[in-house]
Amino acid sequence: MRIRKITGLLLLVVAGLNAQSRDKVPFDPAVRQGVLPNGMKYYIKHNEEPKERASFYFAQNVGSVLEKESQRGLAHFLEHMAFNGLDHFPEKSMMEYLEKNGITFGSEINAFTSFDETVYNISKVPVTNEKLLDSTLLVLHDWSGYLSLTEEEIDVERGVINEEWRTGNTPGFRVAEKVYTEGVMKGSVYADRMPIGLMSVVNNFKYDELRDYYKWWYRPDQQAVIVVGDIDVDVMEAKIKEVFSPIPLKKDLPERKDFDIALDGDIHFIKSLDKEVGTTSIEFIIRNKVKDLRGYEYLDDQLIKNVVSYILNNRYKEQTVKKECPALSVGYSYSNFVRPLDIMGLYIQPKTDMELESFEFALTELLRFVRHGVTESELQRAKLSIKNSNLSYLKNKDKISSDTYAQRLYQHYFTGNPLPDITWHVNYVADRLETITNADILDYMGTVYKEEDILMAVKGSSEKPHPGKDEFVQRFKKVTALDPEPYTDSTDDTPLIAAGLKEQPVVKTTGITGLDARQYELANGAKVVIFPTPYDKDEIYMVAYSPGGNSLLDKDLLPSAGEATGVAAQSGLGSFDAIALNKKLAGTSTSLGLSIDELSESLSGNSTKSDIEVLFQKIYLSFEAPRFEEEAYDLTLERIAKNLEQKQKNKKSILEDSMSMALTTHHKRTQLFNREYLDRVDLEKIKKVYADRFRGIDDFTFVFVGDIDEQQLLGLAQKYIGNIKAEKRTETYIDHKYRPAKGKTVVRVTEDMETPQATVNIIYKGSMPYTFENSMKVSMVGQLLQKNYHDIIREEEGGSYGVGAWASLGDIPRPQYTLSVSFDCNPDMVDRLVEVVYAEVNKLGETVDAKKLREVKESMIKGMKEAVDNNGYWINVLTSHVFYGRKIHTLEEYIETVNRISMDDIREMARTISGNADVVEGVLVPKS
Repeated sequence: MRIRKITGLLLLVVAGLNAQSRDKVPFDPAVRQGVLPNGMKYYIKHNEEPKERASFYFAQNVGSVLEKESQRGLAHFLEHMAFNGLDHFPEKSMMEYLEKNGITFGSEINAFTSFDETVYNISKVPVTNEKLLDSTLLVLHDWSGYLSLTEEEIDVERGVINEEWRTGNTPGFRVAEKVYTEGVMKGSVYADRMPIGLMSVVNNFKYDELRDYYKWWYRPDQQAVIVVGDIDVDVMEAKIKEVFSPIPLKKDLPERKDFDIALDGDIHFIKSLDKEVGTTSIEFIIRNKVKDLRGYEYLDDQLIKNVVSYILNNRYKEQTVKKECPALSVGYSYSNFVRPLDIMGLYIQPKTDMELESFEFALTELLRFVRHGVTESELQRAKLSIKNSNLSYLKNKDKISSDTYAQRLYQHYFTGNPLPDITWHVNYVADRLETITNADILDYMGTVYKEEDILMAVKGSSEKPHPGKDEFVQRFKKVTALDPEPYTDSTDDTPLIAAGLKEQPVVKTTGITGLDARQYELANGAKVVIFPTPYDKDEIYMVAYSPGGNSLLDKDLLPSAGEATGVAAQSGLGSFDAIALNKKLAGTSTSLGLSIDELSESLSGNSTKSDIEVLFQKIYLSFEAPRFEEEAYDLTLERIAKNLEQKQKNKKSILEDSMSMALTTHHKRTQLFNREYLDRVDLEKIKKVYADRFRGIDDFTFVFVGDIDEQQLLGLAQKYIGNIKAEKRTETYIDHKYRPAKGKTVVRVTEDMETPQATVNIIYKGSMPYTFENSMKVSMVGQLLQKNYHDIIREEEGGSYGVGAWASLGDIPRPQYTLSVSFDCNPDMVDRLVEVVYAEVNKLGETVDAKKLREVKESMIKGMKEAVDNNGYWINVLTSHVFYGRKIHTLEEYIETVNRISMDDIREMARTISGNADVVEGVLVPKS
């Protein structure tokens, strides 16, 4: 109640301010901004999520659109070179220095290049190390204009870029790229400047082409330094001025122009087809010049855009669940595509052989919206949902990460759009929402919808026939000639749970060793664990578990088990189907998912504090009144069939299936997603499986973590969980002993491919006693191998864009370690790189790089210090303890264990893994 009063007062204050002046949106006063004499901008903000960390971003107002024809791909190439030698950090020493301090490449050190922008980041830098902060600023300084760009490093990176192109040149990308370049951006410089570039340029450009691009465009008047974190703003500002002010702005540099995309008023059509694409999709796009909006006009436009998107997408969801609807799904969006161009888009997945019908359906609903707008009930639901979402975001303001703030700041730098304080903006949204009417919606749609500058695109398989331009244009003209009736919205005032439920008693209370948490056993046998924490204000997380899962089911039920919770979720709860339930709960913020896995059935969910009773009601109905609608089942089968079409075209899926069979020695219970799987899914079996796995609440334990009033939550648990029926059965899972054959199993798959690419996946599995320390050692082996493979396979050999290596030790259903190494690569290098995989595992059993081990330890400790202030970490720790009996370790115990592990320990663990494992080696290669 107190929060509501405060919020109300804030709204009144904001309303008063808005009434006085709407000429300028106030800039976030907590952000220090400035411009150095050389034209470089800077933004600094104090933020303590996570504590004792700061994130550094370097934003460049340059991208691929500025390339000359002979430089296509060099903007992106240059981004790579920023990690390969700087003035103050020769060769790889910058990466080595940062990783020595626990900052990890990929997750915390990264960059991206787009058409107009390039952004680098070094995130979660420990602020207690003053030298590290200064060195991080020095890295940004060198990125500005002091890259080494040696010929040797350039030549090595050519191979890496080729493998990035090879990895990204998927069938989905190929068909999308054609729509972008020949349709959305047609006739503009953007169409010829996809950031990945041309490999003919990447492989052959002269060194000075790259250096020229760098000298022309990497310059202080097109750059911004952004620092957000647990820092003193005054001190950081002084450092930035000292480090970056001396960078000169050279003379006679080219003008940084803005580029346009001409609109011709026509209707364009594209068939973008590929033999490796399985499913068909349709896009209807209206191209618009970017609106020149500032201040309040911009905020209003964004808010109405969100209201439109919420309502229109909910309409499509309501229609596409109906059996007679020709579309499986339709999504609406309005977004900025590239700087000069906004697009309105309908993204349609048709049912089989219903491309034109689904297109007509989606367009008709759009036109109905454009002509008539929204109903009052729809508008109120949208307002309530958006308002509550924003207020919840405000309550959790202190948990907004420094990286999130930094991203908002570099977007402001690039666009100049308003950047108000979060509190001001949320309260402005809540205030402005109250005034939005259907007239505002209709006015907005009048600015974005038109019957020209249209692109219609069909994306799909080149091995199937598809309707052509004339047929789509005829449907478009047919729809635009209609006068559709206004939309009719149905609502239901029936309570979610009609029956009155009384709180059932607690029969036993026990403490949780190592935490200020308690476990309560209810009269029906259900167990509820409650752990109040000070993290994530207004958020409560829940996980529930019961042992058994698929392992207790007959083989013929397994496909239906795989779809059971999905069909139930699409059917609704109690007396409400899925659409009615969504309307009923509009404005509330809860989620609940159910799952039937191999060894358990489980629930997971979350809720705001004010909506926690709704989460309990969902839990109760999921056990006592699930629904299984025929329409939901039919829709599930249709979607499975579509996914199966796509899978059959996916070359990697053939390797994945073969690996699955090899990892279980072709066990009779191994499920492959194929036509046989689809044919065995049955609605009656779905009902049977669900009823069997989600009956008997006395076999479930629920864990709640977060911003909890313990007595209130316990009372809700007694009322709702306490009234779910018990079955007086105690189950455990069955270990069906899925394991690979002894020794080494080699899986080789050869397939025709549009883009020749090899995929390698090598998995080690073996038995090992489970201990906390052993699990640490196994994980370290995986991380060390990741570093070694990065250095050799990517950097030295140029054979892959990236190698994934990880290792873990588990104890369910039995103690077993897994080491997995996977990557895509040049087919010509497969044999060499597979040798590297085995050689490095064996080598680690003899030699451990002390520097890399120190980096791994620093990263693990740094990561754990950041994790312990988050509910996501604690719910994992608590469920691991409650469900599996694992000890809860303190941060100090974790750090002590990490530091105790020696090079000898790692060598011994690597020898155990390499000498004791059964190995499955999977390789996919092209036929030619």
